[in-house]
Amino acid sequence: MIRKITLLIILILNVFVIQAQTSGNEQQYNSFSSRNFMKFNRFLTVPTFSALRENKTSLSAIVRNSNIDFDDNPRLYVLTYSGKMRENVGAGVAVYQQDVGSVKDFGAIANYAHRLQLNETMDLTFGFNFLYSRRSLNWGKVLVTDDDDTFLSNYQDDPVVNFQPAVTLSIGKFDVGVFFENLVDFNLKKSEMATSFGEKTFSGHLMYSHEFTYASGLFEGADVRFLATARKPGNDDFGFGGSAIIDLPKAGWVKAGYDKAYGISAGVGINLSENLAIGFSYEKSSFAATNEVGLIYNFGKKRFTRERPKRRTGNIKVNLPERTPKKEIEYKNPEHNDLSDEIQQAQDSIDILNKKIDEVLRILKNQPAPKVITNTNTVIIKDSAQTKDTTLRRRSNKPWRKSTVTRSGGGGTMYYVVSDQFRSKENAEALIDKWARLDIEAKYVFEPNKKLYYVYIDRFAKEEEAEEKVDDFNDKTRLFEKNDEKKDNSTIKVNKTTKDPVYVVKITLGGELSSYEEPKTQPPARVYPMQAEGVEPGYYLRVYVNSQKALADRNVDELRNDDIDADYFVDPKTGYMHIYIFKTTDRSEAIKMYNTNLNGAFYDRKAIIQIK
Repeated sequence: MIRKITLLIILILNVFVIQAQTSGNEQQYNSFSSRNFMKFNRFLTVPTFSALRENKTSLSAIVRNSNIDFDDNPRLYVLTYSGKMRENVGAGVAVYQQDVGSVKDFGAIANYAHRLQLNETMDLTFGFNFLYSRRSLNWGKVLVTDDDDTFLSNYQDDPVVNFQPAVTLSIGKFDVGVFFENLVDFNLKKSEMATSFGEKTFSGHLMYSHEFTYASGLFEGADVRFLATARKPGNDDFGFGGSAIIDLPKAGWVKAGYDKAYGISAGVGINLSENLAIGFSYEKSSFAATNEVGLIYNFGKKRFTRERPKRRTGNIKVNLPERTPKKEIEYKNPEHNDLSDEIQQAQDSIDILNKKIDEVLRILKNQPAPKVITNTNTVIIKDSAQTKDTTLRRRSNKPWRKSTVTRSGGGGTMYYVVSDQFRSKENAEALIDKWARLDIEAKYVFEPNKKLYYVYIDRFAKEEEAEEKVDDFNDKTRLFEKNDEKKDNSTIKVNKTTKDPVYVVKITLGGELSSYEEPKTQPPARVYPMQAEGVEPGYYLRVYVNSQKALADRNVDELRNDDIDADYFVDPKTGYMHIYIFKTTDRSEAIKMYNTNLNGAFYDRKAIIQIK
């Protein structure tokens, strides 16, 4: 009997809550939005957060038990899908059900946010949540047996739509903005606004984010966020709250917070795998305690393509006088074709003069002119493709002889061989993962003045060395992907979206400039089979692959100048030239030369290619 009376009292209180909300205030429709993990589903806190400092897409299921000290306590079930859809666009969708006694609140939320870059350090983000909620009675929990209760017998569901816009200004590591929680809340049953303009709820937020750029170990890739909110619910007093979270990608996350209405809270999350995580939070107010548990599936980081900055900037228009193409002079002696135009003209003049002198001498000696014998045999012209191309300058340095590579400690001014730049660390890490699949070790550096993450391949103290690395990297096909379609690990294909995959950027960081030596590394020996018709079978120790003959000839000449018996063969399928430094028919001998770095003569990256 006591239980029935208690449930009746709860039911009556819920009815008064319904009447109060439909007549004036609509706060309960998203009362849960400010109390979530702050790790996932952040658009429930502020709509713009789905596009700010986010680069993952996740699916999560959350269950919250409020006021667990009481029987039949309120419960909330939320299923969400949210994340970054494009580089500047975030979105999400949520379906929820909230049970408070005999009242059931069912609804859905759609989110959209768009970020605009104002300059290198400032962004402006607009976003909104569109909420549909339908409040009804859970008749399975209604224990009133009075048939004359006209209110319950005539009760109808109460549907409400709510438009919640927000705007956030990002300056460096700070995000500040406002959120209108019920700017347009329309009661569909009564065809009227649920709250008057003076009863609208708005809030302000300030978030600070810091990323551990140079950390290692457990804190590698970690970041910490602090969020402060101030909320004015209609005619009620101001409320405030704050929370902090530290995210450790290798372990999980830890959070703590305080809210004037809901008390103190703490939470922890564990990354069960790269994609699966579980989280738990506990909240304690002066009234009762609340717990929350969630299961999250992370779909991984999004990869976005940015337009790389051009190496030459400025809009300089130069008007040059028109030139008519100079007519090439064909020379009779083919040996003269390799000489410059000036030498060729001088040599032709000398030849004409010599002929005239010979003719004069014959006349003086009274000798007949020599007979001209015409050779009718066919002259075989050497294929131009087999002629050595010497247009590129040969370099005297021998970097492949060094068993170590010089690294910088990161301070001072350095010239970085950069692949791309991003405003978010997540995009930089996604590009680093892509380079790793191409067997290239890339890193990123954070430039504090421009607030940009630069993904770089290497860095140098001298600009000339960096430019030389750029030329080598852009010319040689070490950045090409393996051709999975032909199941041939040695076949390559171009995967470039711009003319220059890398370029040089001058970056100045604080601290003293220091350097250190570290040994060059290469993967364990592995033999890659390759079909190349017309190429002699055997095992080739390949070091470079070039698409231009001038580059292949330069690489071969530089290696031969170092007493390395280098040569190249042409893949008939792709037309690429494979430069090798050792050839044998013995597999074990090829592996031995790979492991010994050609007896200490070549320490750079190599590959063993088997031509069948």
